[in-house]
Amino acid sequence: FGKVLGEGEFGSVMEGNLKQEDGTSQKVAVKTMKLDNFSQREIEEFLSEAACMKDFNHPNVIRLLGVCIELSSQGIPKPMVILPFMKYGDLHTFLLYSRLNTGPKYIHLQTLLKFMMDIAQGMEYLSNRNFLHRDLAARNCMLRDDMTVCVADFGLSKKIYSGDYYRQGRIAKMPVKWIAIESLADRVYTSKSDVWAFGVTMWEITTRGMTPYPGVQNHEMYDYLLHGHRLKQPEDCLDELYDIMYSCWSADPLDRPTFSVLRLQLEKLSESLPDAQDKESIIYINTQLLESCEGIANGPSLTGLDMNIDPDSIIASCTPGAAVSVVTAEVHENNLREERYILNGGNEEWEDVSSTPFAAVTPEKDGVLPEDRLTKNGVSWSHHSTLPLGSPSPDELLFVDDSLEDSEVLM
Repeated sequence: FGKVLGEGEFGSVMEGNLKQEDGTSQKVAVKTMKLDNFSQREIEEFLSEAACMKDFNHPNVIRLLGVCIELSSQGIPKPMVILPFMKYGDLHTFLLYSRLNTGPKYIHLQTLLKFMMDIAQGMEYLSNRNFLHRDLAARNCMLRDDMTVCVADFGLSKKIYSGDYYRQGRIAKMPVKWIAIESLADRVYTSKSDVWAFGVTMWEITTRGMTPYPGVQNHEMYDYLLHGHRLKQPEDCLDELYDIMYSCWSADPLDRPTFSVLRLQLEKLSESLPDAQDKESIIYINTQLLESCEGIANGPSLTGLDMNIDPDSIIASCTPGAAVSVVTAEVHENNLREERYILNGGNEEWEDVSSTPFAAVTPEKDGVLPEDRLTKNGVSWSHHSTLPLGSPSPDELLFVDDSLEDSEVLM
């Protein structure tokens, strides 16, 4: 065994090396179970189910390589689950580090949708084989080296042999904020309970690892859901995407979509979006933060334009990692409360600005650019831009503050 990769409520995961028949070794992850969280009967059931899980063969479902048995000091068999080693770890940690700027700083919307589609395909595969996961969450999804997401952690999974539901026989520690309302009430689980958890997982992905239901305690969750409350739409979430995740939280399980329907809906949404651009060239800025600053123009009400701004200072401050590049800005109106600009650094580099395509700082609404533009130093400006004008300067305004949620540069 190597270093500990992670520890949770039900066990820990460590690095390991699995010797192959040909003498080579494979780097693996070994998950151990905390015996005090499981009865002898449940351990035996898990071992029998592991035989079925070993036959899983899907790119979005982690493959069980094997199970080892180690006797504890009390003589109780202690299962150790052997899984493929995933370099990028679990999806929740990956998303959280990207949001806090301690990991990859860029995750485009198309990439987030791809994560969701991967999980939906994996869960579709499992549900078609009558498997309930019962602990679906971003923390229990793993990232392969090629950034494909695999559904993992089947410690609470159950095979349904008769009927389409499973009733938990005893009260156990469960992930309350991911559990469907009927499961909280009656401890009944169906594939539609996994659909509920998938909706929460979609919310986690959209918020890049935020904790669901902030401010709501576990013991308050049932009453909170019973009164019709659900997770709120994230600030930078498309309405179409929120509609999909919200459909997963219908009070009546029969009203929730299947994983097949969810996969198709996500694929359709993904196809409707523009192609993702170079990830080094796109920065999302939370304009809600900027609206509270002095000197910010507020939408189309802008009547004057400060021509004293040096466009080169905006270009330099908005394109980290590029000495000189074209910058354009588009506005996408996701809802009535917020306008969000995307600063797109072009691929062209030049020395003489006047001989190159201009850098436009303009809002695009419904695919139509405003006609009334002003030009200065080879740069086109729009009267309707809500980018900061005057004081403070762009170099002072475009910043990243990891300590405040609202002041982060997203994506």
